[in-house]
Amino acid sequence: MPSLGALAPVLAIPNIPVGDHVVRKIGGISLNLDTIWTTLIAGAIVLGLGLYVRSKGRSGVPSKIQLLWEFVVGSVQDQVEASLGPQYRQVVPLAVTIFMLVLTANWIEVLPGVYHNTDYLPAASADVNLTYALGILVIVLANAAAIRRKGLRRYVAHYFRAPRVMFPMHIIEEVVKPFTLALRLFGNLFAGGIMIALILAFTTPISSPVTAVVTMGWKLFDMFIGAIQAFIFALLTILYYEFAVSEEAH
Repeated sequence: MPSLGALAPVLAIPNIPVGDHVVRKIGGISLNLDTIWTTLIAGAIVLGLGLYVRSKGRSGVPSKIQLLWEFVVGSVQDQVEASLGPQYRQVVPLAVTIFMLVLTANWIEVLPGVYHNTDYLPAASADVNLTYALGILVIVLANAAAIRRKGLRRYVAHYFRAPRVMFPMHIIEEVVKPFTLALRLFGNLFAGGIMIALILAFTTPISSPVTAVVTMGWKLFDMFIGAIQAFIFALLTILYYEFAVSEEAH
């Protein structure tokens, strides 16, 4: 069994910065500027990609990017029509946009740097403020669709469905949805940054080449996790929309 002395280098891991951001106060409100500019860059990439595909769509010869875009849109449309029916195709643009935005926000940290607190372009989705905003947006739009479908009276009445004693639980279930949606995405992306920080904490001048290879490998794994989490977020958006507009109680 190793002695405490042997474990000393391991236990002497430097403090891992958690929640460090470039903060500026404007009008008494603290703004995480790194999250804002990476979100804007991710949004610009998605918008630019959409406009590019739209312009190429008229040329008659589909490019690889167009084929990829059509595959994403087709997959989401098939999922929506299978679960909601063709009359709810209006949720397809929302789900596709969220998937592409979250995917870009997750992958943007691959650009320079090795840890989100020191990256020039940190993953915007590693900031819980952005994931909360996305989660709240999804639930608000889903409930707005439910009110349009059922009318305000039937929408309110479904919270008092039998057994009525469960009314508080139905309210709590709806309130926690954006938080669970947000924390799932944030936790997975933030954990990737923590793992990189732990790898760097064990780096020595001798082990630097090995650390660089391991860090690069973990970055690639992070990209895979980012794609999976973007898919899950888009899928849950469709499911929450389905639960909201369904005539059956959930």
